[in-house]
Amino acid sequence: MSLPDPSRQPDAVAAFLAVVPPFDRLPPDERSILAAVGRVELFLEGETIAEPDGETTEEAVCCIQRGSVVFVGQGDASGLADARGEGECFGLGGALPGASEGCRAVAASDAFLVRLPGAAYAAMARRHPFVAAYFANCLDKQACRADDGLGLEAAEADGDYLFTRLAGEVASPGIVSVARGTDLPATARVMEEAGVGSVLVREASGTVIGIVTDRDLRRAVARGMGLAAPVETLMSTPVAAIDAVTPCFEALSRMTEAGIRHLLVTRDGEPAGLVTANDLLLAHGRSPMALLRAIRRAAGLDDLMALSHRAGPLAAALAARGAGAATVGGILAMTAQGLLGRLVELAERRFGPPPGKWCWLLLGPAARRELLPGQGLDAVVAVDCGGDDILERAMDTYCRAVLPALAEELAACRLGGGRLLGPVRLSGLVALAAQGRDLDGLDLLPAVGGAGLLDAVRQRLAADRPDPGLVLSALGAVVARPTPLGVHQGKLAERAGGFAPVFDLDGRGSGAVSAMARLAAAFYGLPELGTARRLAALAARGHLPETVAQNAGQAWAFFEGERLAARLAGQADPDVVARPGMLSARKRQECRAAFAAVEALRQTLAAMLAGMGAGQ
Repeated sequence: MSLPDPSRQPDAVAAFLAVVPPFDRLPPDERSILAAVGRVELFLEGETIAEPDGETTEEAVCCIQRGSVVFVGQGDASGLADARGEGECFGLGGALPGASEGCRAVAASDAFLVRLPGAAYAAMARRHPFVAAYFANCLDKQACRADDGLGLEAAEADGDYLFTRLAGEVASPGIVSVARGTDLPATARVMEEAGVGSVLVREASGTVIGIVTDRDLRRAVARGMGLAAPVETLMSTPVAAIDAVTPCFEALSRMTEAGIRHLLVTRDGEPAGLVTANDLLLAHGRSPMALLRAIRRAAGLDDLMALSHRAGPLAAALAARGAGAATVGGILAMTAQGLLGRLVELAERRFGPPPGKWCWLLLGPAARRELLPGQGLDAVVAVDCGGDDILERAMDTYCRAVLPALAEELAACRLGGGRLLGPVRLSGLVALAAQGRDLDGLDLLPAVGGAGLLDAVRQRLAADRPDPGLVLSALGAVVARPTPLGVHQGKLAERAGGFAPVFDLDGRGSGAVSAMARLAAAFYGLPELGTARRLAALAARGHLPETVAQNAGQAWAFFEGERLAARLAGQADPDVVARPGMLSARKRQECRAAFAAVEALRQTLAAMLAGMGAGQ
């Protein structure tokens, strides 16, 4: 009589795979196919599972059912390279990307593994690409999404999806235009026949020179303009344009700030469509733009306090519908800017107009458009008294009276706890930018005040760059901090050795990415604000490999998403993971991938600095 093979336990393996990502999202029959060929293996503590020579190892995907596995580098790369725990997977023989390549896999404790043959895994991954995408980059949510039959209509039923998408996705694909010299009746007929509310005006060469809307035509008739007038006498120029990859909320912000209702959408610099306010604005009162309009019209502090209480539920609603931390942070930053602007206007009514010119600049997360719920607003007031000593002293006195009152009102509007600095002369802005942890004073956004002074501040910030040596020194200090490996056995495994019982999502995760992006962008003189924009700009100009920048951006979005979720859940210390052992296998995998992307960015910038040192 033959005894059953104890390594063959298809029912137990199928039940195990049902809770192991990404196999948990497979149809049950697909998991059964894998379970039928899988084997359960036991390795005692300290026993070698696989040697670093992948050529002698059969391709397989191993899932840890019990225990843990560490990967030890060889030769010059000796030391702990990675660690995996229960519910996590690794590849042998090149079956999966990851730290197991070139490393010796060792059981850190008695370990039960489910070994899936490489051929069976590869065949299943071809049928379900999201599985391979998960192991390649689990932070790419689009690629890792399982086809569950739910369309956009189910997840985005009430229209909030507009705040999770790009302008190019909602823009009208066709562009209607008329030639320069077309009279007004002919222009109106073109709009009527095409069923559109605006047309572009082009030169004979095809160059776009302006835009005319149905509102412009109505205004022309009301003012008695002759119908034979050429369309260019009525057009608005230049045409406000945005790139197709611009988030919709940013397009809405541009429209609101400029007082326009149409934007030209471009791809690679060429016109690709038009997006209108009607395309973007939500019909109900929880729209971010509706909230901003209400803030601008608020009669006093009581109204602003009531409106500020709507920001939290709005952020939660958008996050629940799939909006990422970047979108939510951008909306909250615009809301905070609107509150500050209205409070400044009310302060000028109460205290009287300032003796000289002043404007307000946002600092930190608000300047980067990355403000999360519960974060205070950091701002600085810049003044220009034209060199008049008497006016400057009067302005100092005025600011000493206004700033404390403004700080109290911001706190009443749930934006307290931040810094209100100033007054700062225009000549002192560069010194201000060179201050703070990791030179976070470089995150400066002119936001509130007279247009003339705001323009002067922008020009000063663009012209007066901080000392490159200071920037490189700060960047060197940031890249000298090794990134963690990930969560192992309930603790954070450090790349340099050792384990930490808790970790800071900001300091060890998104904050590190933001600091490296900020300093690298400052060194190369890039004007972009915002972590994702800076990474994209560094890649576009050849200062970072595109893959490194893209993965670092996804890592930043992951860590910021975790911070956002913790804040919306009301955690007392939302930036600290106090119990890493409670993280799911999927979340541990995402942490590992995110830390690896941050480490790749760190090593790339460290190599850049080393090359500069060698060149000097």
